[in-house]
This record gives sequence, C-alpha cells and structure tokens, in this order.
Amino acid sequence: MTSAALPLRRGPGYSAQHAGRVVLAVAAALASLGVVMVYSTTAVKGAAVDSALSILQGDSSSAPNPIAAVIRQLRWVLLAVLTCWIVARTPLEWFQKISRPVLFITLILLASTLVLGPLRNQSRRWLDFGPIAFQPSELLKIAALLYLADQLSRRERATAFGHRTPLLAILAPVGVGAVLVLVEPDLGTSLFIVAEAIVLLGLAGVRPTRFLPFVITAMPLLVIYGYTRFAHVRKRFELYASGPQSGTQIEEALIGLGSGGVIGVGLGEGTHKLGYVAEARTDFIFTVIGEELGFLGCAGVVVAFMLFTFYGRRVAWQARALGPHAFYLAAGATFIVAFQALINIAVVTATAPTKGVSLPFISVGGSNLLMAATCVGLILNVSRRTAEHVSTDPWG
Repeated sequence: MTSAALPLRRGPGYSAQHAGRVVLAVAAALASLGVVMVYSTTAVKGAAVDSALSILQGDSSSAPNPIAAVIRQLRWVLLAVLTCWIVARTPLEWFQKISRPVLFITLILLASTLVLGPLRNQSRRWLDFGPIAFQPSELLKIAALLYLADQLSRRERATAFGHRTPLLAILAPVGVGAVLVLVEPDLGTSLFIVAEAIVLLGLAGVRPTRFLPFVITAMPLLVIYGYTRFAHVRKRFELYASGPQSGTQIEEALIGLGSGGVIGVGLGEGTHKLGYVAEARTDFIFTVIGEELGFLGCAGVVVAFMLFTFYGRRVAWQARALGPHAFYLAAGATFIVAFQALINIAVVTATAPTKGVSLPFISVGGSNLLMAATCVGLILNVSRRTAEHVSTDPWG
C-alpha cells in the first residue's frame, strides 16, 4: 500500500482543533447577522428622522446619519475581534495570575456604578467614560469565570495534600459581586452569576449536598428581595404570571414572531421595530429576526447556538488532558454564551419573565459583544493548547 493510500489519523489534537474552528465560524456568522439586523432595525428609523428634519428645516445636513448605529456596531465588532485574538493568544497560566486582581477591580467598578452611574430605566448599570458606556456586570461574568476556574483548580490540586480552601471562602467574593449587581438593580444578571457558580461547582465534582443549601437559600432570597424592593421587577413577574396581555411588550413580541411565517416578510420590511416592540435592537432583536427572516431565520439562530454549545463542550472535554483549569475555562465560557442566548430567546417567546438580557453576538452594544468575544477567545485558547499538547503540528 502506498503512503498516499494510508488513512489520515485524526486524534484528539485534530478534534480540539476542529471544534475550536467551528466555534469561531459560528461566532463570526452570528456577529455578521448581528450587523445586518442592527442595520435593519436602525436604518428605517434613521431615515424617518432624516426625512422629518428635512421637511421641518428644509435641510437634511443636520440630520443624524441613518447608519450611525451600524458604524458603531462595526467598530465594536473590530474591537471584539482584537479582544478575541488577544485572549486566544494569551498563556493560560497568565489568566490564573490575574484572576483575583480582575475580580477585585470588577467589584470596585460595580460599587462605583451604584454611586457614579447614570440612572437609566430605573437602574444604575452603566459607567460612562466619555462617549463610551460600559456595563461592569458583563465584566463580572468573565471575572467570576477566571476566578472560580483558578480557585477550583487549585482546590482540586490541594485535595491530595489535605489543604483545601473552604468553599465559602472561594464563593464569598463572587457572592459580593452578585449582591452589588442586585442592588443596581439587575436581578437577572445576579441570578446568572449564581447559576454560573453552581455549574462550575458541579463540574469541579463538588457534592450537591455541599452547595445545595447555598442555592436553596441564596436564589429565593435574591428573587424575594428583587420582587419586594423594586416595582419594575414585581411588575414583570406579575405580567409573566398573568400571561401575555393586549398592548404589552411580550404580546407585541409574540405577534412579531408569528407574523414572519416560515420565510419572513423580508429583510428590512418588518414593522414591529418601529416602536411596537421596545429595545428592538438589543433585548428583543430576536423578534425582528422572526418577523423579517421567519421561522427559518429563528431556527438558524437556534441551531447556531446549539453548534456553539456542542463544539464548545467538545473543546472542554478534550481539555481535560491539560488539567482542570483549562477544562473549567472552556466549559464556563461555553456556558456563559449558551445560557445567555437561552434566557434571551426564552424571554422573547414568553417562556420566562421579561429580563434585560442581550442576545450574544447579535444584539447591538459593546459590553455584550466584548463579553462574548472573550468567551470565544478562551475556547480558542484552550483548543489550541490542547492541540499542541497532543499533536506536533496542531494547526497544520
């Protein structure tokens, strides 16, 4: 048999390499769709404003640029690509060194938000740095992942020597962050951080009896506090309990989804983005996709996130050869993107109470996009390191 006839050997190195490339391709496709949908949701409004000013002033030179939002989003996409590349090329050991400082800085930013952040939609979630608005709670998702991956991997190594850090001491800083986010108020992100911690604890092999008391106590307390303390949280729960009602945000979102049919009314032809559905560029952009691209467009987005989750999980599974730290990073990064997409789609389809959660890669905004790009960078980093660990030529 000649050498040309020999079968190509595809071992763990190829599997990790291939999975990382699929994750990157899916992220790029979703981000590209995001730019298109941002244009669809903003260009019509921008053109309407331009036309109105032209009529009133007789001159459109002072009118806002109809594609200004698209230009801003493209800038964020370029910054996200750079962020992803930097994270993907950074040594994994360095993430362990910076995990605690990053979490500490994030907690300071969250505390500063409560004092210095502007009041928007009855909450203080943003910090303004000149023309740039930044949401520290998005950074907390990454900071908590880096911190818990480091601490849990150290705890696992210390098990052999009998000197393990108590779980309460590990979880305390993350708990402080969740409380600060709750006070903004942002109940959904606070519960998201708790869920992220629970998943990582489960992956670390911590017995459920060790953290179930924490879960049973913390999550109901967070919900009760948000329900009794903040009127808009209480209203959202009540609307969810009573079901979609005429004129509400959720009812309009469902009408928009249903009106698209199988193939949609056509890109740019949707009407629910014209004020019928608030936050059409961010939290409810999935409604615009359903109306303009139809069931096929929505199904494509869902399948894309399923592929992201499947191949992200494959990277994490292969990363066990590198050790627990790489495994936790890849698994946690996959969970953050997948769980946020699940929550967003659940809200839009009225299967969960309304919550201000963006659709990763697609919704307009920099904080959400940079968070998702960082997760992709972590997955790519782990896949590359895994391939290098088991193959002499991982990217060939």
